[in-house]
Amino acid sequence: MKTLRLIAVLALPLIFFSCSSTMKYVWAQEGYSGKHYDKILVVGVAQRLESRLAFENTVVKLLAAEGVTAETSTIAIPPVQNMEEVSKERFVEVVKAGNYDGVIVARLIDVSIKDVLESGSPSYGPMYAGRGYYGYGYGQYMYSGYNYMYTADYYRQEQTYVVETRLFDANAENLEKALVWSGQSNITDPSSYESGAASYAKTVVKTLLKSKMIAL
Repeated sequence: MKTLRLIAVLALPLIFFSCSSTMKYVWAQEGYSGKHYDKILVVGVAQRLESRLAFENTVVKLLAAEGVTAETSTIAIPPVQNMEEVSKERFVEVVKAGNYDGVIVARLIDVSIKDVLESGSPSYGPMYAGRGYYGYGYGQYMYSGYNYMYTADYYRQEQTYVVETRLFDANAENLEKALVWSGQSNITDPSSYESGAASYAKTVVKTLLKSKMIAL
């Protein structure tokens, strides 16, 4: 029960920003070499329900393909818009009632923004219609170099997100051993919330299975 409460405390204050990435920094508890989990609860604590659904559904689907049973928090908990609306006590009840022995939680831990200089690019101006392909229009096309131009250099804002995912053993013997693995990723300029969440979920599952943190 204490282990479940620890998981709740660590999970609920987190905000997950959905985006794609490569897992760069990983940590595993000393002495932990992975285990087979009978049932894993997947939690994407997000302010956007769409992001949460995309992340959780993708993780569950990929784990199921490898024979690992997992469920989304949207099954265990009503699909509220923001998981922070769920109390710690309620979260503990969900983990216990669902007989989950593992919990995966994703969160955003940092955001940075910087200006990046982009070089100008060549472009063509519209050619005159004239008298059509065989008239003055064709002649204009032959001398279209006059319509060749460059856009000016410009600055754009580049956003980088540091996303962390944690794996908890809900049946750990004590509080200190509940958190068994974590991984961080630097994500730059994600294209969209939903597709990014799904892509990031693939990275998480691939890393957990390849490192055997979740044994098959």
